[in-house]
Amino acid sequence: MTGATTVPNAMRFDDDVVVITGAGRGLGREYALAFAARGAAVVVNDIGTEPGPGTGQPQSVAQAVVGEITAAGGRAIANTSSITEPGGAEAIMAAAIAAFGKVTVLVNNAGIISYARLTELTGEAWRAMQAVTLDGTFHMCRAAWPHMVAQGHGRIVNTTSNAGFGGCETLSHYGAAKLAVAGLTKCLAQEAAGTGITVNAVAPMAVTRMNREVFFGGAVSEGEDWREDIRAGKVPMGPPAAVAPTVLWLAHRSTTLNGEIFSSSSGKVARVGFVVGEGWFDPHHGPEDLRDHAELVRNLGDYLDIASTGDELALIPPLFAPG
Repeated sequence: MTGATTVPNAMRFDDDVVVITGAGRGLGREYALAFAARGAAVVVNDIGTEPGPGTGQPQSVAQAVVGEITAAGGRAIANTSSITEPGGAEAIMAAAIAAFGKVTVLVNNAGIISYARLTELTGEAWRAMQAVTLDGTFHMCRAAWPHMVAQGHGRIVNTTSNAGFGGCETLSHYGAAKLAVAGLTKCLAQEAAGTGITVNAVAPMAVTRMNREVFFGGAVSEGEDWREDIRAGKVPMGPPAAVAPTVLWLAHRSTTLNGEIFSSSSGKVARVGFVVGEGWFDPHHGPEDLRDHAELVRNLGDYLDIASTGDELALIPPLFAPG
């Protein structure tokens, strides 16, 4: 496949086998096409179907993406296993190894969306969101981990969301699950030290079929016109293809970042941090003291960009100085 050969010092993936969940449409599809264009063998995982051309019969969306890749000379297989159960994740890894001999990159992209205020949010909707978004990411990471440890190399890119960091009404179940993925990413990054594995996350914002109608009323142009839509104030974000470079960067062998999260949309990429302020300290304080020092407690000031919980604990003065 072509697509990166004209880029100086192109980041290639010729020796990589990339597993992407939810890769039949939207963001996942763009990731699959981009990895394949740069030489990777791709496992396109998606449980979805859509009417086949001319027949109206259901056709695997994963197989459709594989068709695009192989038609362009790339390597790919389709997989329709569900990530919501451990057995499905293991089956995806087994398929990748059977076809290509290994797994070097895992992109946990699969997700679902639904909208409801808290009083209307059902337990079923809550559990379904956690099953795909959080449980699915956990199952896939756990299934890939032993293979990556054994080969001394691996890249995992998880998917979190700004809805978890900043909140979004009608998406409490979605935001909770996505923020949990950020926490899982941070913890696994600690466990990955010394293994050759890195675990990072992307917080993508893009217009897809999952949000087009609800947030934009369907008024989003196709093709290159999205840039004009942004200038005209119709939409605040671009297409899925604008996010793919961030995922490829984090997945490349030369990128050794670990435990970091990046927001990516419409050409802008920025690190997302969880920060802790300098704060106020008194080991004998009561709630009245916090009331009276609220501004100091809330002020981020010279904040600490923590890499672990130990970083914050190190700021707390010892209660008893050496005598």
